[in-house]
Amino acid sequence: METKGSQNILTSNLSNIPIAEDGVIYIAIKGSLHANDSSVFGLRHEEIKAIIQKFPGSGSNVVNGVTIKANALQAINALCQLGYKVICSTGETEITWTLQRDI
Repeated sequence: METKGSQNILTSNLSNIPIAEDGVIYIAIKGSLHANDSSVFGLRHEEIKAIIQKFPGSGSNVVNGVTIKANALQAINALCQLGYKVICSTGETEITWTLQRDI
């Protein structure tokens, strides 16, 4: 379906887009400061294993991500130990933080 002013993009062109640009990887974590769990998106399999070990009960799948049984700040601190740093956030009640790590 096309809308006025849209361009038709072939999916074959999308394969040329690099996954990580400039030697960094981005992930997102979504949660509330008032909740005891959060969701993280974009982690590699090894990183998910490390998070599950740190926070037992974590690991249930959410669409495109995984649930962490820890409040958002605990999860962010754990991800910082894996080399990630927060680069931005957005939201009010439910916040999404974007983190990056050099590769």
